[in-house]
Amino acid sequence: MKVILSAFRFAAKVLLGWCAVVALPQLALAVVPVVKTVPWDTNNFSNPHFAYAGKVITLKGTSDQQAANFMYDWDPGDGGAHCTGTVTNQYVVQCTHTYAGAVGTTWSAVLTITDTNTGDHASSTYPLLMAANNLQSNVNVAIDDGLWYLHSTMSRYVSGGFNEGDWFSGCSGFACFGVWGTTATNLQAFEVNAHLESGSAADPYTDDVARGLKALFQNLTLNFDPGAVFTVPGGCATPPCPINPDANGNHLAIRVSSGSTNYEDGMVMDAIVASGTPNATAVTGPVGVTGQKYSTIVQDMVDAYTFCVVRGNTGGGWRYGCPDGVGDGSVSQWAAIGLIAASRGFGATIDPNLIGWNNVWLTNSEDPASGEFGYVSPAPIWGPYATTPSGMVQLSMDHIGRGDPRWDKAETFLRDNFGNAPTNSNVSLKAYFYGMFSFTKSMLLHNPGGVLTPITLLQSQTPGVNPIDWYAAEAANGDPTDGVARWLVSQQNSTGYWYDTSEINTSSQWPFSTGFAIIMLRKSVFTACVTNLNGKGTPSGRAPARIDLSWSPQTGANSYSVFRGTVSGGPYALLGSTTITAFSDTSGLLNGGTYFYTLQPDNSSGGEICQSNEAKITIPSTAR
Repeated sequence: MKVILSAFRFAAKVLLGWCAVVALPQLALAVVPVVKTVPWDTNNFSNPHFAYAGKVITLKGTSDQQAANFMYDWDPGDGGAHCTGTVTNQYVVQCTHTYAGAVGTTWSAVLTITDTNTGDHASSTYPLLMAANNLQSNVNVAIDDGLWYLHSTMSRYVSGGFNEGDWFSGCSGFACFGVWGTTATNLQAFEVNAHLESGSAADPYTDDVARGLKALFQNLTLNFDPGAVFTVPGGCATPPCPINPDANGNHLAIRVSSGSTNYEDGMVMDAIVASGTPNATAVTGPVGVTGQKYSTIVQDMVDAYTFCVVRGNTGGGWRYGCPDGVGDGSVSQWAAIGLIAASRGFGATIDPNLIGWNNVWLTNSEDPASGEFGYVSPAPIWGPYATTPSGMVQLSMDHIGRGDPRWDKAETFLRDNFGNAPTNSNVSLKAYFYGMFSFTKSMLLHNPGGVLTPITLLQSQTPGVNPIDWYAAEAANGDPTDGVARWLVSQQNSTGYWYDTSEINTSSQWPFSTGFAIIMLRKSVFTACVTNLNGKGTPSGRAPARIDLSWSPQTGANSYSVFRGTVSGGPYALLGSTTITAFSDTSGLLNGGTYFYTLQPDNSSGGEICQSNEAKITIPSTAR
């Protein structure tokens, strides 16, 4: 018996020892945190965020861990005091710091997260550049802070096994509102700054956009079959004019699940198109959405707007019903904005008779004397600063621009009143983010005859009223009034948001202000455009003078049209097209000459997606 007991005790000791050996590595295991910092340039994470003298800068980072044993340390990189603390919100690990130094000074701030139980840690850098205190640096910081505010206030959750997020409910702050148009607008703000669902996992905003798009698709609905061709009494050569509301023949019309779909569908379409991925597939949503390409979903949303167009004698606008009896100048801007994005960005089909029918509405809804567009008639009712820009963005949809009296009179009206004191939305465009947003879109989407020709200088036919740079004008630099950019920078709250309470007629528009402002500051249409067009000039010697251009790829572009001008802002002349991200110009260039270039990325259907930044390039006078 003693032998047996001894053997048993020996076996037990061996077993306990083996368990201890197995357990030791488990006790030593630790979770190394994944640390991310927000990039300024998603094409090159080493390109710095901007700082400028006197501006409090927020260093922005995230961790995949949050608990009492995870501590953060922000080293600002300039020898200044560190920010330290416990990671209580893994999505918001920030530090505020004011930098001082000569223009051109650079720093590398570093965020380190440490597990205090084990000592394991990880870090990520945050590059910064001291820039001159000017409009460009102010705009860059404003966008940077605005996006961080949206990121910080997003509601994140799991639904149906998918990570989703929104600014619909459960969120906080001033950019949260219980309609899906708010989420769509905020998503577009990220996307036009090149933070995409398809972007790098090292970018914290990639997850935000992926979550938001899943939530949007989850809340789409197939609420009717658009049915057969219908006719309207005008808008084509031989009325009645047939319009096909089912361009892809799948008998589906998709709308956002909302009580104000004619407003919000255009915003949702913008957000989907801004993804730049027409062939991506939705993984959330009802049957008919799940498993469908983004481009198919957008086409079905186009079909819904087509079906819902007003069919009465006033022409083809949109109002609240589907269809309604008369158009509404305010609602109609969202149809136009969404339809432009769908057709130019994703190549969606829009019945040309719908465009012609909308053209009838625009004639019937403008005051031919003042140039103001109205709501359900030429009368603006309570103020023309939503409806006149709405009329202009609809004209852009219809390929109508300068040279048409309706456009010229509307542009004159807005230029003549551009400097009105921004006291409230009844008397000033700049006091009305809703109208200023569609105005900005109309300037950037100006498309007479189907040729994308963005407008830099807002002009007037009134004698003595000079053109003004609607975006970049600054009263401090001698301009008659501030443009959109300076005004928006001045209106941003110190924590990063905008909240346009000067809109006196409905507070439901105020939560859109942050998303609208970021998109306007980026000078964006419906997608992130090329922002790093640059080049180098080589003087003539044995070979002709040459300028070599290069840029980063544009999502969704199949080719690039290259333009050149001799003055900043154009006009530009088309030089040629290329399918690669480089172009050499040797056409009539002179040593010592200065030239201005832009390019327009084009999609496979020939649609002009957007216009890039302008590159100013001077050829040296002599060979070096």
